Amino acid sequence: MSRELPRPGALVAYWEDNGLALAVVAGEDQGRLRIVTARSRIERVTAGRVVATVERAGEAPGEGVESLRAAGRRVSETDRHVTARASEVDVPLLWQIVLEDARGETDRSYGPDDLAELALGRRDGPEVAAVLRALHADGLHFTRRAERFEPRAAAEVEDLRHSRERSAERERQVLGLHAALRRAVGGERFEPEGTEHETRCLDALARYAVYGDGAMPADRETALASLGASGLRWDSGPEGAFRLLRILGRFDSDDENLAVLRLGLARDFPEAVTTHARGAAACGFERSGREDLTGLEIVSIDAPATREIDDALSIEPLADGAVRLGVHLADPGAFVAPGDPVDTEAVARGLTHYHPDVRIPMLPPSISEDAASLVAGQDRPALSVIADLDATGALRATRCVRSIVRSAARLDYAGFDRTVRDGDGPFAALLGRLAEIGRLREARRIERGAVVLDAAEVDVFADPDGAVRIERTEPGSPSRRAVAEAMVLAGEVVAAMCQSARLAAIYRRQAPPAEPWDPPAQRIDDPILVRRVRRRMLRAEVGTTPGRHAGLGLEAYVQVTSALRRYQDLATQRQIAAHLEGAPAPYDLQAMLRLAGATERAEADARRAERSVNDYWTLRYLAVRQGEEVEALVVDLDPRPIVQLVETLWEQPVSALAGVAVGSRVSLRIERVNPRAGILVLR
Repeated sequence: MSRELPRPGALVAYWEDNGLALAVVAGEDQGRLRIVTARSRIERVTAGRVVATVERAGEAPGEGVESLRAAGRRVSETDRHVTARASEVDVPLLWQIVLEDARGETDRSYGPDDLAELALGRRDGPEVAAVLRALHADGLHFTRRAERFEPRAAAEVEDLRHSRERSAERERQVLGLHAALRRAVGGERFEPEGTEHETRCLDALARYAVYGDGAMPADRETALASLGASGLRWDSGPEGAFRLLRILGRFDSDDENLAVLRLGLARDFPEAVTTHARGAAACGFERSGREDLTGLEIVSIDAPATREIDDALSIEPLADGAVRLGVHLADPGAFVAPGDPVDTEAVARGLTHYHPDVRIPMLPPSISEDAASLVAGQDRPALSVIADLDATGALRATRCVRSIVRSAARLDYAGFDRTVRDGDGPFAALLGRLAEIGRLREARRIERGAVVLDAAEVDVFADPDGAVRIERTEPGSPSRRAVAEAMVLAGEVVAAMCQSARLAAIYRRQAPPAEPWDPPAQRIDDPILVRRVRRRMLRAEVGTTPGRHAGLGLEAYVQVTSALRRYQDLATQRQIAAHLEGAPAPYDLQAMLRLAGATERAEADARRAERSVNDYWTLRYLAVRQGEEVEALVVDLDPRPIVQLVETLWEQPVSALAGVAVGSRVSLRIERVNPRAGILVLR
């Protein structure tokens, strides 16, 4: 191989990105060679990239088109000759010869001309170029060191060979999967091969579909590559991953509840837990040490779909217009002991999950829906919070007792409100007093700075056949106010007891807004003001130290009223029960701190999951109405117009409404809905 700078007209071999290429030298330009390639194009390369002069003599190409074409033909013809000669090079045999020849030598490298002579019996330019091309194509037996080549050790060659085979197999699997995905998207049945790559890609797609942007970057990258190769069109990556897997048969339903998968929730209880719960329920509860309150007129008030009846109310008239309010709370602790199988499972679950399409209880139904539930006509263990209130709703005296209660009836909110409105019915007097106490207690809390929002709410229900129902509720109704105020009062009373008895407890606190403000001295029912107030209020927090709850207008508050479906409440009830029995509290401060941390994380996860699932089913409901008009209220303009759909309370920006006043009612057309991608287009 010549090291001289090739002259114009010479045909040379040089390294480019794809390997060895040939060209005719046209001249030199600022230290770089101007060359003409097989495509009759002029390029510039450094002299260091030229590795061989294939033909020293030849006509130097000019700038004219014909001259360039002639040079290109010359390169093409020579390239074909070099390629043919390269096919004659037996690189493995050459490697064996060189490896044997270099044994024991310090310098094991060879120049291209030496290798050309060994392989093809000639050291001429075309043979040198042919060997270089053959070595590059092989890429296995030799390693290049500058302008020389060194044979690799046999073990290294074997390792590289296996690596190549693995790479080739991976590439085959990739291409095979991509082709199968395209066929599946086109309507053909997907037949999994079970290859390593296929399994990895399908798992990555599943994790991306379930976790979305929370998936690992490697999973997102793999999933997006598979999506791109499939030919499927999508609005969002996770939505596309879900739809592709649905086509492949990985999900059973278009309405798959991904939140359940994301949180790893078990819909069914382990057999050992179910068996233990049934045994505990069958044994009944210990009646000794409990105050018999079965003579009271007690009713529960719940939504019709409620299965876990965890509270009931009673009210007795006293002298001077005073009343005795009883808030009777289901006591699952009578059947579930700390550390038993049911309790261990309940700790892991943390709470009952309520979704439009599925309900995942914290406690097995034999306890939560039967033995411990305050079902009508049955004696049940309870923790009763008794409060004597004067005619203005002010507290006179309170006490907590472990009790036995018997609910006289299960009422719903609508029935409660009808009875209060009409003034007749079997429980008219009881419900009328409860409604009045609810009004008085709310007014007193508002006087103490509470923020009471009379915001409409919607419940979303998904039937097994996929039909969606939206039910709107008004929290300001007498029934809902009465129940809400009774529960708040119970939390206030129990918080005071925990402080007085120095019991470790989980308190709910809420600081006032960072910006000074004067909350309205009344229930807030304007949707626009409700939205503004919610944005100002700070998030509530939990801790084992009592503190003011600004939203409720209380100096201390604990949640205690939902022990059937919230583990924090069950733990607090156990603390109170132990205190009333004169027994040591089951939880010390550190145990409560750990419990608060674990259950609060579970509750936060549950809130996010419930929002995402409700959003999905709300959009599913609106998807059926695509093309129809819906009524909306403009609730904000900063930084862009936001509307709230009147029926579903869905909030969304609509830029086209710029200039419309806050509070305006507008009619919008549902243009497009993609529930899985969270997309609603309104015009």
